[in-house]
Amino acid sequence: MELRHGQRLVLAGEPRREGHGVEARIVHEGLPVTGDPSDRDVSGSSDSRVVLTAPLLRVLGPPGRRRVVVGRIRVRTGRDAVPEVALAVQAVWSEDDGWHQDRSASGDADEELTASLARPAHTVVGDERSMAVTMAKAFAESSRNEVLRLRELRYELEQRMADHLAGRTEGPLRPLLAAAVELSTAVGRARDQALEAIRAALGVWVWDRQAYLRVRDGVEADTAPAWEARLRAGVRHCQAMERELNEEADRLQALLGGMSSFAVAEGAVAQERFTLAVGAGAAVIGLPALVLSLYGANPYLPLDSFDGTWRILLPIGVTALTAVFVVIRWMPGPKRPHHYLTAAGAVAALLSVLLLAGALVPS
Repeated sequence: MELRHGQRLVLAGEPRREGHGVEARIVHEGLPVTGDPSDRDVSGSSDSRVVLTAPLLRVLGPPGRRRVVVGRIRVRTGRDAVPEVALAVQAVWSEDDGWHQDRSASGDADEELTASLARPAHTVVGDERSMAVTMAKAFAESSRNEVLRLRELRYELEQRMADHLAGRTEGPLRPLLAAAVELSTAVGRARDQALEAIRAALGVWVWDRQAYLRVRDGVEADTAPAWEARLRAGVRHCQAMERELNEEADRLQALLGGMSSFAVAEGAVAQERFTLAVGAGAAVIGLPALVLSLYGANPYLPLDSFDGTWRILLPIGVTALTAVFVVIRWMPGPKRPHHYLTAAGAVAALLSVLLLAGALVPS
């Protein structure tokens, strides 16, 4: 379904290069759930004679607010008609609040996406077939180029994972796992679009079956039209895009496997830390009780003098502090000063309670 349209210069480069690009009508369409992406689509101009389809992959926006857009680009040209570029967005993944699929934006397009049609710069001349092939080849090339930016997202995810493993950053592992799954889904969707474009040879079979068979079988013919070489180049871009996305999918799956194993190990470490913390708490409470039961505290109660106070609280404090420090030393993972300070604070709180209780004991 067509949503909105306008006319602008595409494939002119950023910044604009003189003599490059072509004025085209931009149409935003809904993506059909089923059906061949290269089927003849009558939703566009009625005089369209040539239709070609290229995969759409874009990484848009600044770091922290980036979006991954996946879909397809359909080019329509007709004799004495302005070329038409139809953008069909299949899915959008947003970086806001962690990588997630932005379902509210799926099926839609915006100014930032439309502006990305300016690259790469191409000279678009000739009849309707030559123009359509040049534009489809250029859009396939631009989507392949975006794989590099998609790869940078994986590099960032791997770096965050390395920081987490090394203890340079703290926080739950779940957001990293979720981001890896979302990016893996985006890569898979983009790869599917590239495969469809390869299978249909950018959709040339709709209006030139002989050219489609030659491109599919890799047959060179002296009688082939001049634009067929550019069509083959566009298919090669889709093939390279599919291979690179397949590599990214494998690396993301390997990263997911490693992160899952680490999550299991991290859970075991957390359980061990909890067990040791419980042991430390039992030591802090149990050892003073053992000292008091063995030697008795009645001769020093109530704690109304400094001499009696230090005689009863010093052994208890030293024993409890030694116990918690030993437990912290045995705990897995890095030991930081705030761990020991927290333990010392807990022992100080225990001594304060004992001091208060001893002072309130009736004489």
